[in-house]
Amino acid sequence: MDAPPLAPRVPRATLEKLRSVVRDCLEKHLDDSAVFFADKLVSMSGDGEAKDPDDLFLYCQALFAGKHHRRALTVMRGAGLVDGGDVPARDVPAVRKNAPRFRLLAARCLAATREWDECLAALGDGESSEISEISAADDEESVTKTKKISHASAMSLLRAQAHEALENRPLARRWYVAALEADPFCYAALEALLSNHALSAEEERSLIGSLAFDPEDEWLRFLYTSMGKKYDEPELESGLEMLEEIRNHESGDESAARFESSDEARARREKLASLPAELLALRDNGEVALARAEWYYHRGDFQKCHDACVEICERDPFQLKALPVYLAVTVELRKKNELYLRAHELVEEYPTRAVSWFAVGCYYYCVRRFDAARRFFSKATALDGAFVPAWIGFGHAFAAQDESDQAMAAYRTAARLFPGCHLPVLCIGMEYRRANNLSLAEQFFEKSRGICPADPLVHNELGVLAYRNKDYAKAVEHLLDAIALVPHPLTDEWEASVVNVAHAYRKMNDFDSAIEWYERALSLAPRCAGTHTALGFTHQLKGNFQTNMSEAIECYHRALSLRPDDTFAQEMLTLALIDQCAVTMPPYNFVSYEPLQAAPYADQPGGKDVPVAAEDDEGDDDMEMSPG
Repeated sequence: MDAPPLAPRVPRATLEKLRSVVRDCLEKHLDDSAVFFADKLVSMSGDGEAKDPDDLFLYCQALFAGKHHRRALTVMRGAGLVDGGDVPARDVPAVRKNAPRFRLLAARCLAATREWDECLAALGDGESSEISEISAADDEESVTKTKKISHASAMSLLRAQAHEALENRPLARRWYVAALEADPFCYAALEALLSNHALSAEEERSLIGSLAFDPEDEWLRFLYTSMGKKYDEPELESGLEMLEEIRNHESGDESAARFESSDEARARREKLASLPAELLALRDNGEVALARAEWYYHRGDFQKCHDACVEICERDPFQLKALPVYLAVTVELRKKNELYLRAHELVEEYPTRAVSWFAVGCYYYCVRRFDAARRFFSKATALDGAFVPAWIGFGHAFAAQDESDQAMAAYRTAARLFPGCHLPVLCIGMEYRRANNLSLAEQFFEKSRGICPADPLVHNELGVLAYRNKDYAKAVEHLLDAIALVPHPLTDEWEASVVNVAHAYRKMNDFDSAIEWYERALSLAPRCAGTHTALGFTHQLKGNFQTNMSEAIECYHRALSLRPDDTFAQEMLTLALIDQCAVTMPPYNFVSYEPLQAAPYADQPGGKDVPVAAEDDEGDDDMEMSPG
């Protein structure tokens, strides 16, 4: 019996045409068409083991794009490309060479079906043998000049996401760091670390500084640094200031450059030359603008921060990454109408996003309807348990109504979920201080300082706590550290810290230093009645209620003109006026009272006796009274 004739081979031109059609369909998001033609491509490219693995991978990619995750897994397992099927993984060199990409795609299919344990099994445990195999595949791909994210980095990223879904946060953090170290271009790993606050400020700085960037990619290191915590980063501040100057120069605002000296202009040109050309080209990019807005927020310049956020939202109204800082600064500035409109827009466009309901909670918090604010903050945390602003806002809403237990429960949850964020720990310390539990408050303040030692707010709270403990020298030390960490020139948001320094100096009887810091506080907020009162009281103390009364009286008058119901200022003004009168009245001699003696009378016409004035030896011009 004759053997059946062999089927003719499909022309190579037909196969190449089908491959280009499938790739074009994937680029144009025509997923059903891509699946249809990829299926025909796989059937035409060969039978059994003769099938081209590249065509199989293209077919599985089309299935994944069309959300046919189970079908893609079945194809890969049936072809023996990954473990888990009836056919063992083949030992064909071409297939083994490309095994990492099939394993990664299979793991992504399992992640899409939320089978996290099977996803981790498909990825492997990341031992050295697997890493060397994946690195070999990456080295072969790197022969081409086009930049590609390494398979090792992509697999580490997916492994971290699986551990995070299983709420194993320490392992998730470890694999996110591994993904970024394997390939610095793996931005998703950095974004996960930053958004989850998995690293402290020092750990962020160390990780970004250790990344192996090529010399031409150093601009990316600056960009990554600008996206992290912005405390005590002089190079970052210098770079952002320079980019801001360039933007102002291009917009026609040359008022500052017009008055700079030649040395300043030369230093400015040298600094400009030190910035990478790629970074200069990104000066109007959304990420750089957001970094600038966050920098303004952390230095307490809320109006500039708000202006920068408004500019970002005008260019890209739905840049969700910019919304938390925009909403926070809008609450600080009490722009209720703006919050109301933005919250409505977000709820309409993104009803399933946590940031939308966080915006609604911010509005109700701003109008002091704290019960409603708590409800919407809670809804935001239910939609996204890893959204740290909602947890902090939830705690603030409780704290605003003196419900410390519920507030600390929210802060503790945030501190547990986000170990690299110092704000929940700091807020717990504030609640303990408010409850007068100063020892526990100090423990949490110190823990917050350990996480982020460059935040001036932490040092301010430590200074206030030392003041409460009557350790005024230590209070001055912490408060001066806080002011030193604030970018200069100071804004009116830091006026309270300056006043705290003056109070501490006054308690130490260093009145000259106290007066100097009170006057500095008044230069930041000249209409603060309490500062005028404190300055007047310090003048009184300095003069021991005998001198400096005119300065004290002037300060009390200013305070009462701003706040007429200031009882303390009224009482101290009365005392100052009394002391001033006692000091400035001319000296006088005491004259005792004696009845008038009989005076001689002269006979006058009309028969009336008129008394005659006695002669005064000193004359009529002397008005002083002397003893008789």
